[in-house]
Amino acid sequence: MRKFNLYFFFPFAVLMLLIGVCSTSMYKLPPLGKFLNPVIGINHNFENDDPEAFYSNKVMKGVDDKVEIIFDERKVPHIFTKSDADLYYAQGYATASLRLWQMDFLSYVSAGRLSEVFGESMLTQDRKQRRMGMLSAAKKSLRLIESDPETLKFLNAYTKGVNAFIQQLAYKDYPFEYKFFDYAPEPWTNLKSVLIMKHMGNVLSGYEEDISMTKLYMALGREDFLKLYPDYNNHIKSIEQDQVADTKELNYDRVQDYLKDGFMDADGVLPKSNYNPKLGSNNWVVSGKKTKSGFPILCNDVHLNLSLPSLWIDMQLVSDHINVYGVTLPGIPSIIIGFNKDLAWGVTNGAVDVKDWYKLKISNNYKKYEFDGKMVDFKYEVEEIKIKGKESFHDTVRYTIHGPVVTDNQFKDAPELANYALKWGLLSPSNELKSFMLLNKAKNKQDFLAAIKNFTCPVQNFIFSTKTGDIGIIHQGKIAKKWIGQGRFVLDGTRKDHLYSGYIAQDSLPQLYNPKSNVIFSANQHPTKKMKYSYTNGYYSEVRANRISKLLESGDQFDIAKMKAMQLDNVNAFAAEALSALAPIIRNKVDKTPYAKEFEAFVKWDGNYNASSTEAELFELFWKNVKENTWDELKRYPFYLNPPDNYVLLDMILNDPGNKYFDKQGTAAVETASDIVYYSFINAIASRKAGDKLKPWSMFNTINIMHPTDIRSLGRYDIPMPGHSDAINALSKNWGASWRMIVEFGEDGPHSYGIYPGGQSGNIGSTYYDNYVNTWIKGGYYKLNFYLSKKEAKKILRLSGNE
Repeated sequence: MRKFNLYFFFPFAVLMLLIGVCSTSMYKLPPLGKFLNPVIGINHNFENDDPEAFYSNKVMKGVDDKVEIIFDERKVPHIFTKSDADLYYAQGYATASLRLWQMDFLSYVSAGRLSEVFGESMLTQDRKQRRMGMLSAAKKSLRLIESDPETLKFLNAYTKGVNAFIQQLAYKDYPFEYKFFDYAPEPWTNLKSVLIMKHMGNVLSGYEEDISMTKLYMALGREDFLKLYPDYNNHIKSIEQDQVADTKELNYDRVQDYLKDGFMDADGVLPKSNYNPKLGSNNWVVSGKKTKSGFPILCNDVHLNLSLPSLWIDMQLVSDHINVYGVTLPGIPSIIIGFNKDLAWGVTNGAVDVKDWYKLKISNNYKKYEFDGKMVDFKYEVEEIKIKGKESFHDTVRYTIHGPVVTDNQFKDAPELANYALKWGLLSPSNELKSFMLLNKAKNKQDFLAAIKNFTCPVQNFIFSTKTGDIGIIHQGKIAKKWIGQGRFVLDGTRKDHLYSGYIAQDSLPQLYNPKSNVIFSANQHPTKKMKYSYTNGYYSEVRANRISKLLESGDQFDIAKMKAMQLDNVNAFAAEALSALAPIIRNKVDKTPYAKEFEAFVKWDGNYNASSTEAELFELFWKNVKENTWDELKRYPFYLNPPDNYVLLDMILNDPGNKYFDKQGTAAVETASDIVYYSFINAIASRKAGDKLKPWSMFNTINIMHPTDIRSLGRYDIPMPGHSDAINALSKNWGASWRMIVEFGEDGPHSYGIYPGGQSGNIGSTYYDNYVNTWIKGGYYKLNFYLSKKEAKKILRLSGNE
C-alpha cells in the first residue's frame, strides 16, 4: 500500500477551501470562483459580442409552424411567422435573448421583490410598492386579461417563448447582472408582463401634490391661492385647439365646504418628491396638405429616464395578420409605439392627476375606519416579502373603499401620509395589452379608437396618421368626473360624496380629427379649455406645446429633414418670451452701469439652448433669482414644495407690478416688480466671476445614461448636451428623448427613422449594448427597416451584405 503524503494533502485542502469560499457570496460580493472563472464567468459575457450569432440559430420548440428571425445590421430582429400565437412566442424568445435580465429586473421592481436580490436594504422600497397596491393591482388585471381568450392566448405564447429561451441557459450564458448579484433567472410568468405594464403606469402617474396644495390653499386663502396656482392661464394651446377657456364653472364652493381649520395640521415639513414632473414627451402630425410628399408625417419623442440597457427595444413583427414595426418595453408582447403599412401612432403623457388621497378617521385599535356615518371594517392583505439571506417579512396592508392605506402605525416611511388612503386609476383592473395588440394591426380611425378604448391608465395622448391621409388625437384613459378641486386637494375619507360619481366616456374625452389647421400636437399641455368636466388637476406643461404649435402653423412643405430639425430644436420659448418682455424694465436702470454692455449682448439672445450658448446659463441664473426673490414669502411654509408656474410670474410682473409678493421679506424698502427684475439680473451677472471665460451651455447641461443598479461603469455619465427641459429637445440630468420616431407614408409604403440612446443588446460585453449612444448624442437617426415580406427582407439584407 502506497503511503499517503501529508505534504500533498495540505495544499490540496487549502485549494478546496479556497474554491468553496470563492463559490459563496460574501460581503455583497458575487461568488468569485464562478464569477471570475475564465470559462463560465464574466469573461464569457464579453466573448459573445454578436446577439445574432449567439442566439438566432437556437431551435425554438413550441411553435406550430416555421418561425424565422432575421437580424438586420443593427441587430434588430424581424420576426416572420404564419400565426399570431407563433409570432408572440417568437417575440418573447427574441426579447429574452436580448434583454432577459432587464425585463426580469423590472418585474422585481414593480412587484416589490428587490429584497430577494439585494437583501434587507431594499425592504422599505418593497413595502412601499406592495402598500401602494402594485402587486395586488397586477394580479387583478391579470384575472381580467384571463377572461379575454384572445389576449390570454397571445400572452401565454409570449411567456412560453421567454421560458423556451431561459430553459436552455447554462450559468455561463447568464447575463452579467445575474452573476454579479448571485441569483438565477426564474421562469417567466404572465404576471411579470402585467407587472411591467403597471411599472410604466406608475412612472407616468407618480406625481402628486395633494397635501402641499391643500395646506397652501388653507394658508393663503382661496383668492391668493387661485392667483398663484390658477386652473388655466392665457398661454394654453390645448390639443383640441380651442382658443377661449370656459371658466363659468370654476368655483371652489365644495372645497370651501370642508377645507377648514382642523381638517389638516397647519404645519409639517413635506419631503421633496423624487418624481420628475417634466417626464412627458412630444408628438405631432401634419396632414399631406402641409408636406412635400402629399402624405402625412407623424413624429413622436418620448421623454423618460435614460438608461442602459435602454428602456426600449425595436423590432418588426410579421404574421399572416400583422406587419408592424416599432419599439416595445422588454417583457411586453406587441409594439407600444410604431407603425404598420396603413397606420402610425405615438403617445405622450396626459399629465392628469390620477392619484387622490383621502384622509381617514381610524379607530384606536386600527381595525375600523369611518365612512358615511358608520365604522367600517378594513380589508386586509398579507404580503410576504422574501429577503435574501434572512427570513421573509410579512406585511399587513389595510384596504378601504377608496384604496390601500400606504402609511400607518406599522409603516412610517412617509409620515405626512399616515392614515391616508390612496385612490388611483392604476389599481383598477385593466387590459392595456389588448389595446396594443389591436393597435398593431389597426388600419383606420375606427380601428384605432376600438383598440385604445381598453387603455385606462396612465392617461395618454394617442396620436395617429393613416396612409389615406387621416390624422387625429385623443386624450385616452380612465378619467373621473370631478367637481372643481376634487382630487387637487386631500379629500375627506369619511364622506360618501367625496367619491367619484363616474368616469368620462371615450366619445367625450378631448380629441381632434383632421382639423382645418392641418396640424395636431401634444406635449403634456392642458388637453382642453372646455369645462364640461374638470381637467383642472394635473402637472401640465405649456412651453413645448407652444413652440411646436408655432413651428407647425408657420411652416409648410414639411419633409423628414424638417421634422428631424424640429425634434432637435433647442429653443426655450418661455425664455425668449420672458427676456423680450422684461428687457425694457432692465434697460431703464442698467444703462449707466458697468453691466450695460453685457445686458445688450444678453437681450439679443433668442432663447436657443444650443451647446455653445453662453447666454443660456445667464438666463437660468437670472430667472432663478426672480423666482426666489418673488416667492420668498412662500418659503416660510414648511409644506411649500413647488413655486407657481413661470407664466403666472411673468404675467404678474407685466400686469400687476405692485403685487405684495414682490416686496422682499426682511428689507426696509417696499420692492416692486421692476426692482426684483433688475436686481435679479445684476446678481446673475455678478455671480459669474469677473474675468472668467464664459462657459457654453453644454458644460452645465450634462446627461447621465444610467444602469438600473447605478453601477457607474455600466452607464454613460457627464455627457455635455444642448437642450432644456422646456425645449422640444427636452434633455436634463438623467432623462430626455428615450425614443425618437418619424414616419411618413408614401406610395411604396411607410418611410421611417428613429433612434434611442442605447443598443439592442442588454449584454454589457456586447458592441450592441450602447452602440446607438454616440449617434443619439450627435442628433442622428437610423432608417427603420420595414419589410413588406420575408422575401423582401432577405433580398435587401443580402444585397447590403447584412444577411
